[in-house]
Amino acid sequence: MGHYQLGYFSDMKILIAEDAITSRMVLEEWVQAWGYQPLCVPDGKIGWELLQNMPAAEVPRLALLDWMMPNMDGLELCQRIKAESHKMPFIYTILLTSKNTKDDIVTGLDAGADDFLIKPVQPEELRSRLNVGMRILDYQQRLLELDDQKNKLLGMAAHDLRNPISSIMGFSKILLSGSLPLTSQQEFLSIIHQVSQEMLLLINDLLDISVIESGKFDLRLQDADLVELIQYRLRLNANAAEQKHMQIHTNLPKQLVMVFDRERLGQVIDNLISNAIKYAPPHTEIHLDLEQHEDRITFYVTDQGPCIPPEHKKRLFGTFAKLGVKPTGGEKSTGLGLAIVKKIIESHGGSVGVDSQPGHCRFYFHLPLQPILEE
Repeated sequence: MGHYQLGYFSDMKILIAEDAITSRMVLEEWVQAWGYQPLCVPDGKIGWELLQNMPAAEVPRLALLDWMMPNMDGLELCQRIKAESHKMPFIYTILLTSKNTKDDIVTGLDAGADDFLIKPVQPEELRSRLNVGMRILDYQQRLLELDDQKNKLLGMAAHDLRNPISSIMGFSKILLSGSLPLTSQQEFLSIIHQVSQEMLLLINDLLDISVIESGKFDLRLQDADLVELIQYRLRLNANAAEQKHMQIHTNLPKQLVMVFDRERLGQVIDNLISNAIKYAPPHTEIHLDLEQHEDRITFYVTDQGPCIPPEHKKRLFGTFAKLGVKPTGGEKSTGLGLAIVKKIIESHGGSVGVDSQPGHCRFYFHLPLQPILEE
């Protein structure tokens, strides 16, 4: 069975604290052969000083600690590592010892050891225990990312909803006073309606990305006409295009019946069209093209907006991706839309992309005629 490699922890460092030079050299040779980077010390005191002086990003995330060592034994080193867990990354710690009574094992685990190996250590057992440690580190990293995602979602909701809620409260309070002329009442109601729409858009995006990232994203597949869906979504965006004096041209077949989730794919089309309207200058043109190939279709949305720098393209479909390009009419952007687009298309077995140069920006997605669904 091979060493458990993870994308998060390539070239994983491992601290080896062992006073017996022969045992230390054997452990070093084994872990190097399995793809780790060993950092070897002869006692716990030197090991602790090494950890204290390392930048957090370079701290080894695995540790093999001999229980019996001079100056500072493995038990004390393990206790110090766990006591300082708030100051350094989590280190998965394995105690190595000839002690094998239940009381000894309990003592080691109570000191904060994550695992326990009885000497003489066998290579296959050690490799398996390190694999377990790597899996736990992987799970922990995923939990940290989910927690970070949650905090970003909550932070965005709190920040982006505070101002519009204050606006609604302020304008509605003035309206309730009953002292405004009719024309001002209509203006205030229009503002409240627009702000409410922006809030609903943000909440929908937050809920969508939260569902997608939680892994609970299910498709409701059905036979539907993709051309009809594009035309319907175009009608929903027609007013926004008219307000910026834009012309939208279409090159679509009469009909194209496929199997897809109509609501979710509608979100994708709506997002790409609305983004073109949002980021392209007024008095420009937008082109919608749908091409059918032997085994797939491609939908293009092309506008005359600004060029997206090459270094930003990789981040464009990421969550909370707000780049230097700004909407041309002061429209709002959550930075979530294209991340949702990417996930929906990939859930259908397709792919998304963008081609951009000055005055020409084209977003597109490919879909197989028969959906190849994510497992």
